[in-house]
Amino acid sequence: MIEMIRDHFNKELRELMSDDEWLIVREDYNPDQNLAYESLFGLANGRMGNRAAFAEGGNKKTLPANYIHGVFDKSEAFMRELANTPNWLELKMYFLREPFGIEDNQELNDFISVLDIKKGILFRSYTLTTQSGRKTKIEKLKFLSRSNSYLGAVRTYITPLNYGGLFEFENRIDGTVTNFADFPRFRVKHLNTLEINDLEGKGAFLKSETRDLGLQIGTAAAVEVKNLKGEDRLKSKQFRAFGEIACEFFDLELAENETVVIDKLAAVCTERDQEDVYQACLKNIEEFKEKGLERELAEHLEVYKKMWSQADLILEGDKKMQQALRYNIFQLMSTPSPDDNQTNVGAKLLHGEEYGGHAFWDTELFVLPFFNWTFPEIAENLVEYRYNLLDKAKENARENGYQGAKYPWESADTGEEECPAWTIEPDGTCYRCYVADYEHHVTAAVTLGMANYVKITGDQKFMNKKGIHILLETARFWVSRFSYNQEHDYYEILKVTGPDEWHEPVDNNAYTNHLAKWNIDFALEKLKEYEDSDPEFYNQLCQELEIDRNLIEEWEKLSEKIYTVGEQGLIEQFEGYFDLECEVINQWDENKMPLMPESLKGKDKNEICILKQADVVMLMFLLPDKFDLETQRINFNYYEKRTLHRSSLSPSIHCMMGLRVGDSRRAYDYLERSAYVDLDNNQGNTREGIHAASAGGTWQSVVLGYCGMKIDQDGTLAFEPSLPDKWERVKYSINWKGEILDIEVTQQDLKVSSREKSVAEDMYYKVNSEK
Repeated sequence: MIEMIRDHFNKELRELMSDDEWLIVREDYNPDQNLAYESLFGLANGRMGNRAAFAEGGNKKTLPANYIHGVFDKSEAFMRELANTPNWLELKMYFLREPFGIEDNQELNDFISVLDIKKGILFRSYTLTTQSGRKTKIEKLKFLSRSNSYLGAVRTYITPLNYGGLFEFENRIDGTVTNFADFPRFRVKHLNTLEINDLEGKGAFLKSETRDLGLQIGTAAAVEVKNLKGEDRLKSKQFRAFGEIACEFFDLELAENETVVIDKLAAVCTERDQEDVYQACLKNIEEFKEKGLERELAEHLEVYKKMWSQADLILEGDKKMQQALRYNIFQLMSTPSPDDNQTNVGAKLLHGEEYGGHAFWDTELFVLPFFNWTFPEIAENLVEYRYNLLDKAKENARENGYQGAKYPWESADTGEEECPAWTIEPDGTCYRCYVADYEHHVTAAVTLGMANYVKITGDQKFMNKKGIHILLETARFWVSRFSYNQEHDYYEILKVTGPDEWHEPVDNNAYTNHLAKWNIDFALEKLKEYEDSDPEFYNQLCQELEIDRNLIEEWEKLSEKIYTVGEQGLIEQFEGYFDLECEVINQWDENKMPLMPESLKGKDKNEICILKQADVVMLMFLLPDKFDLETQRINFNYYEKRTLHRSSLSPSIHCMMGLRVGDSRRAYDYLERSAYVDLDNNQGNTREGIHAASAGGTWQSVVLGYCGMKIDQDGTLAFEPSLPDKWERVKYSINWKGEILDIEVTQQDLKVSSREKSVAEDMYYKVNSEK
């Protein structure tokens, strides 16, 4: 089947494609599915992301977008959001003034689109028939360079099949772009165009700036036109400006069945890391043209080759799952920057506009573990991001009447709370949004993510210089967040929302109370450790953070009296949960997604027992040592029947918890829901971007779940594998405290080997609790 698909492409593109198992294929063009595929086939290179829109343009459904890490703007929006920057993709084509595009009056045949996840290349081939009957074969490849993250390129092969003559083209940069272009109520233009010119005769250039803070963005594009022999075919060239569109016009003669190759080379630079965006774009375009697309592509492929050598996860026995795992890894590892600690990973990666490109708790608990184990240098940047915004978190706490550091539910570039207090439904109805007011567990997630980063990577330098400040200031916040219940003689958290957002606010959410206690206890533990091991550092730290013996004793006494709701048996999610109207789930859709029980449909979600996502189950996943296995089993069995998984975060947690408590059948169902969330669009919102949390959760489900990898309490790397019957072998690599280890798990055996040397004698690992 894949061979038939390859036949749609010319020899050069066929030979460039990876083996079949690395190819995600779209075999037809359905306008109603196009927006989802623009996300699904989107590319990112650690600095910018580009949706898979058509460069030809047209009036079919499309949301072309180019997002750059750290380029946020608010303007008329509810919040600062990742701004859609000028569209450099556009290459308009005309013959006798007739435009070619994805139009209602033009026919699209033999359509094939292929995403090569091994190489980070998007291929596309189709035949376009205009209203006049002219047929044109169009083939493309697109990539965002991993070697130079300022660069992107599109190579287009154009072959007129039943006509010939003079063709006219426009190499365009479109500065009229907006966010939410197909949603008039929310549509916002975040950029003003400042300058348009011909890049000293080398192409087209457009300088823009964000409207709030005036951050400048430079976008440049140049074209090279050759025939299949490599001969220059460009006839003439002229620069024009149309309002906020930079346009380089050129034309050429083509005979019937003659093929021309047009390379569009782009450079995108911002003031975040360049003093002069024009000069930076000019330099990058000059070097790109001198180097040529092939050489830049070769260097790009070398970077991905190295990345896959660290991140690949080979699964033998299930081809569909193998492809899904690699797809999730590809999008996950392509998004964060390897050298920028001022940015994070948005909930929809760099592929869409939902949630404004903001970082949530998704990063620390779902995304960060993947990078901890595979790319620790990227993981360090992600935890550095939270440290860099610690002062703003302290300000957030003060503004809300608390002490210490309170991290925002939604975070962009400033560290301010970006979750809007008010929002608008599509019908124009305004409603109050309380998420930021009550969903404080993100603060514990930031701390837990940082602690796990240090635990896995062994980066004690970060903990001593920066992590300890996050830990102590978040503990200080939680101490101030508790209130004393004199009647019961315990400390509790009132008016709070846990991970299950369908019940807000509640009193004494078990998840929040337990994570807050963990945060405080871990802070006390680290203080004691420093006091014993390095008294001088301990005294300096306490003086700097205004911590004395009285404060430590206050924290200890409070921790001893925290109401944790329960630690054994069935744990009530929050006070009053067991009194809610309840019916268990008994129906599922074609994607194995649970459906709301009929008797509860239309009722206030605050008044019924059905959960949006894992809450108590999430707690037990994160803090397994706090609960015995029987308690975990009881709670999994109870809450699993009442969870709809309307958040993509939830299935992977239920997969791993199902494995832990011995329910392997349901665990695999949940793995499939997580792995295929975007490939099957089982949440129905892939058009808004790729689900970062499910991508990270899918990797965790296989490596930490089925392969059972963990760090034991004594710091030993340990494994308790439990592969599905149809899986023959799982192979993956980890970075274990600076050493690359290759792990191989089969139904009968487990092997660990080091790439640098034979595993040292003093390196132990456990399999099923035995060294």
